[in-house]
Amino acid sequence: MEIETLVVGVLETNCYIVHDNKQAIIIDPGSDAKKIIKIIEEKNLQPKLIVNTHYHFDHTGANLDIKIAFNIPIAIGINDAKYLEDAYLDAHLFMIDAKKSPKADILLKENDEIELNDIKFIVIETPGHTIGSICLFNKDNHVLFSGDTLFYESIGRYDLPTGNYNQLMKSLKKILTLDDECVVYPGHGPKTTIKHELSNNPFIQ
Repeated sequence: MEIETLVVGVLETNCYIVHDNKQAIIIDPGSDAKKIIKIIEEKNLQPKLIVNTHYHFDHTGANLDIKIAFNIPIAIGINDAKYLEDAYLDAHLFMIDAKKSPKADILLKENDEIELNDIKFIVIETPGHTIGSICLFNKDNHVLFSGDTLFYESIGRYDLPTGNYNQLMKSLKKILTLDDECVVYPGHGPKTTIKHELSNNPFIQ
């Protein structure tokens, strides 16, 4: 399994292109669709799915262009789905341009599996940043895509619409039980590990 990290948009969102034997999934294409498409074409990848860890515009703003370019479905947590198509309106409030996302094709829930050849990602529901936030966990490679739930020595905001502090704390406890050596790929900022966060994150002491 290989992971391409692209920092996209003015909010510097991490878009991940995860691929194995030329098949790929695209996690959080928040902006800069041309940049994402260029990497996919240069590496001759075959995208199979777009996954949004949550509905915020900085994680979903390139959904439309990517879906059209590769004719692939969009997946999102079941409890975030109804907010997805209007997420671009929040971008306009910040005077940021974002395209309206199509409706999600696949609604994900706890313990659903996303397959990439022989690689399986387990969906972990992690509400708190948004009501339907999810993380993707691959046990064999010790990898977690945490969206905006967990960052390097920080956590996601819980003061935005559908956010909830108590839910976020419960979600953090859930993912912090994963293998200490699990590498965490967050929605913003550098990657980290579960072990590092347990020892250094001031929000979860």
